[in-house]
Amino acid sequence: MSANSRTIRDRLADFPYEARDRLANSERAQRLLYEIRNRRLFSDLFQHDRMLGDRVRTDAYWAGISKHIGEGDTVIDLGTGTGVLSLFAAKQGARVHAIEHGPIIEAAEAVARDNGIDSITFHRINSKRLELDEKVDAIIHEQIGDALFDELVVENIADLRDRFLKPGGRIFPSKLDLYIEPVQLREDMRAPFAWQQTDLHGIDFRAIEEFAEQSHGYLYRLFRPFPFGHLLGKPEPVVSIDLATANPSDLPTRIAYERPAVREGFFDGYCVYFDARFDDETWFTSSPESTGTSWATPFLRVASRRVEVGETLRLDLIADDLATPGTWTWR
Repeated sequence: MSANSRTIRDRLADFPYEARDRLANSERAQRLLYEIRNRRLFSDLFQHDRMLGDRVRTDAYWAGISKHIGEGDTVIDLGTGTGVLSLFAAKQGARVHAIEHGPIIEAAEAVARDNGIDSITFHRINSKRLELDEKVDAIIHEQIGDALFDELVVENIADLRDRFLKPGGRIFPSKLDLYIEPVQLREDMRAPFAWQQTDLHGIDFRAIEEFAEQSHGYLYRLFRPFPFGHLLGKPEPVVSIDLATANPSDLPTRIAYERPAVREGFFDGYCVYFDARFDDETWFTSSPESTGTSWATPFLRVASRRVEVGETLRLDLIADDLATPGTWTWR
């Protein structure tokens, strides 16, 4: 591999650990890594296998698009991938501008041809460089990351909305709720910090704590499927936005709450999930309490401890950028 073809992550690996960690957690480096990861991830057909096979996802989008998109509508589909949302809209009689910056767009074009659908115009371009000579009636998207905002959905939708959406035009899904909930993991999958093992067949591992790197990569984990035991509190969204009006500056840089535990158990950390709504009746969720989806569940690790009903559960999360989980810290 030539030096020029090496990825940002490869180059970061040349740095001493401490410097690499600081660089990787900077907002600018995170955005660069996001662009590289996103292009590589969604060029992998296996990721589209998973998404097309996710009936929670595809059935909700079919229901929402069938309900709200109709004959004569002009639609933008942001991040078309294999073209599934564009094809759903085209089947309702809409003209669609399908935007995708990766090579998977060639597969989407082939699917449209094979299905005899010619009402989709494919644009291989970053959405921020898109130019159109018309306004649109609706924007559809599935630019939703595991941590909800981490595929830059607010930033990218706000840009398209402000440039191309007609007055009264709509976005689907528009209402997004983020949850960060205290959780006990499934008993056979619980993994407290190593130094919390104080009597493992007579061995005390507390001495390990001084060797532990308290890095983001150690504390922020993704699970698919999530080893869910049960939630400890009553779920409440920590961020709720409507893409019809939201801008990136609306995302908070601090999330804090205190809640009573409504169920006893071990507090192993916080699980992160979301709801996405087309309307009050049509929506889907990545909650670990519901049917599994193609999204992974982020898990924010804490020192595991036993909690009783009525005990106060707290979260204090700081984010330089809520759309960049690499900048999150919590306690």
